[in-house]
Amino acid sequence: MKTTNITIFFVLGICSVIGCSKQLKPDGFPPLHPVSVLITQDGKPLEGAMVVLHPKDDTPKKWGIIGETDSNGKAIFVTHGKFYGAPEGEYIVTVGKEELVDIASRGENAVTDSYTLVEQQYTDKGESPLRLQIQKRGKNYVELDVGKPVRIFLERNVG
Repeated sequence: MKTTNITIFFVLGICSVIGCSKQLKPDGFPPLHPVSVLITQDGKPLEGAMVVLHPKDDTPKKWGIIGETDSNGKAIFVTHGKFYGAPEGEYIVTVGKEELVDIASRGENAVTDSYTLVEQQYTDKGESPLRLQIQKRGKNYVELDVGKPVRIFLERNVG
């Protein structure tokens, strides 16, 4: 019984020192606010799409903000790869989804074709009409549609 109690206290002590505390944020890291979007394509949830927020004011993209849509088309954002939420501001939203198709295998080399499943205008920061305003208070949620389904050839990969 004594050994079990000592082991529990030892494990709790280690956990509190190395892994169970909050991660430290980098210097100058802005306050984050909860934000989510619903991405649809032709009115239906778009699963497996990468959604990126780009600051509209052309400030350097120091803290990357990205999310991936779930089976319901909902994306929750992570800033700097590990902190949930996003800084206050106005953003251009880009949405991308690709498909890889195996077309041949030659020994160690595989040949695949890649396709984009979202229209070009939604994947390009300079063309995207999608916008999101993140505020300190209020509900930071928006529903965005990326048009009709497409399947546009991008490239053939040999390797």
